[in-house]
Amino acid sequence: MEEAAALQAAEEKKRPMTTEEVQMMLIRQQVNTLAVTDAIALRMAAFYPEWASDTDYTAGYKVQYGGKLWRCIQAHTSQTGWEPENAPALWTEICESHAGTLDDPIPYSGNMALESGKYYIQDYVIYLCNRDTGNPVYNPLAELVGIYVETTY
Repeated sequence: MEEAAALQAAEEKKRPMTTEEVQMMLIRQQVNTLAVTDAIALRMAAFYPEWASDTDYTAGYKVQYGGKLWRCIQAHTSQTGWEPENAPALWTEICESHAGTLDDPIPYSGNMALESGKYYIQDYVIYLCNRDTGNPVYNPLAELVGIYVETTY
């Protein structure tokens, strides 16, 4: 059984690549050179490369990980344990835009700058930001009440 699998793997390495396989390789290699908005990047998320360990990432580089699209916010060489969802100082999730109104609050992910006058939602509670943070904050919004946000009822 192992011998058959090894033989099949060896044959697979010799098989000519399809046009679709080559096109996908080229797209994934070049997609990060395109200047696109986050909204457009989300529409073409399937073309971004998968996150990988032991890879040099530059700020702004986009990858797929865990079914989500992520942007590198600090240049680094990746390693196991620094996956986008585990390294908020290195990665930020790109998600669909929200108006930041009471009817369409921005989902707070714990790794974002807050903007005065915008509404954010976390754990089913809506908060109004009353002071810009300027830089990303990592605390739960409940801990920022009275500092940057107030709860809405």
